[in-house]
Amino acid sequence: MSDPTRQDSLTVYLLEHVIPIRRRQLRMLRTLAGIQVIGMGADAATELQVLIAVRPDIILIGLRASQPGWLAQIQTVAKALPESILIVLAESGDSLLRKACLKAGGRYCFDRSLEINELRAALMEAVAVKNAKER
Repeated sequence: MSDPTRQDSLTVYLLEHVIPIRRRQLRMLRTLAGIQVIGMGADAATELQVLIAVRPDIILIGLRASQPGWLAQIQTVAKALPESILIVLAESGDSLLRKACLKAGGRYCFDRSLEINELRAALMEAVAVKNAKER
């Protein structure tokens, strides 16, 4: 996964259990300048050691609220990688769900179907912040 452009790009690790959604998110990420996807997997529990090793700038984690332990996965990733921006992509934009995700350690929580523009804006803002710090 070593890449000389990594230092110039914002690194992203994509966690999504539904393969067609993961592919769609990957296509979207590849259209954004300054973003480099450095890995992907199904969930945080199985990818935690890889996440710790590669230390991405941003972790996009797909949330399935019906799955047991989803809140604990967010908490675990947030505690293990406090310097990474954790963006939760939920099945809905329910305000209680959003509050729980943010309280658990997510920096952002977006409805993965309806808030794609907001996700893009947050990613591009993070790219701009990184570029400003490097100047």
